[in-house]
Amino acid sequence: MKLIAHRGGRGFGTDNTLEAMESAARAGVRMIETDVRLTSDGEIIICHDATVWGHVVKRTPYAELKIHSPARPRLSEVLERLAGWVRFNIEIKDAPARDVADLLEIYGIALDTVVTSFDKDILAAYKECCPSALTGLLYRMPYGQDRKLRRTHDLGAEIVAPYFNSIDQKLIAEAHDLGLEVYAWTVNDEDDFRRLHGWGVDAIITDHYLQMERLLKEREEPAAEAQST
Repeated sequence: MKLIAHRGGRGFGTDNTLEAMESAARAGVRMIETDVRLTSDGEIIICHDATVWGHVVKRTPYAELKIHSPARPRLSEVLERLAGWVRFNIEIKDAPARDVADLLEIYGIALDTVVTSFDKDILAAYKECCPSALTGLLYRMPYGQDRKLRRTHDLGAEIVAPYFNSIDQKLIAEAHDLGLEVYAWTVNDEDDFRRLHGWGVDAIITDHYLQMERLLKEREEPAAEAQST
């Protein structure tokens, strides 16, 4: 199972800041999930919500957003500091797929980065410009699971990424039968972790990376020792 730190290293500093991501990397985090949006002047920035202190991101220049949120970095700044040090799971909230792909290509990590979105059109556009990239469809609600799996498969994505409480063993088995990996978000409870690990979830996104890392070691080390004997 892969572990992914949520929202740019939540728990290591302020969400989606370069400081938090660097702290996470120094603490041993090896994969970070973060979110990108486009400003009115064409900057791809790290940002989860559609607004920053009441300012709609897509209608506001980056310099103005920085006045209200000084620690908010561009995606290019994050990649300049951390590409090759950690892997990324980048969720495209609202940004051109081609521009994101071009940046990842510039920093040499296009094929080593997972790109996800709730928007199937964004994923289709990303896959068109970067066919070999790892992509995943996000969703929250459990209804229509079969349709969501089929849509993910038809998009050419490799990953289905449901909210953790929407996952059951049947979904995991059917996803694996289609050749899809299952990434669960956002897993912060130990019992939820144990259940999903036991079911064979391929990755979890979590606010408590170090806690989940400890649990993963507790579960996997005995199994490894048993195999060696």
